[in-house]
Amino acid sequence: MTDTARNRSEEERHERLLDFVGYVLTAARALGKEPASYGPMRLVDTLTKAVELLEDAGIRDESVKGPLAVIRENRWQATSDPEAFGEALDEAIRRLVEVTLEDARRKEQAEK
Repeated sequence: MTDTARNRSEEERHERLLDFVGYVLTAARALGKEPASYGPMRLVDTLTKAVELLEDAGIRDESVKGPLAVIRENRWQATSDPEAFGEALDEAIRRLVEVTLEDARRKEQAEK
């Protein structure tokens, strides 16, 4: 990687980090004035942006893709059908629990 490419990449990461921090701060400020149904949607958006930043930094884990996909597919329901969005969040949580339990089983097997 050339110094120019590295600097551009670092600049892009810096800009994305500033965008993320700005998003979180302005979302936090706006939450008090927005409908309650925006809260879960904002948290999910924040999670998605955080995962993208981690991926930019070279930290990737395919196991989180499934739970995040459930949310991405159902995000539009956050304001139009909060109950359905809640069910999608429950499904994403179940999938993450499955990943966590599978990781624990693998670690346990490796220790034997």
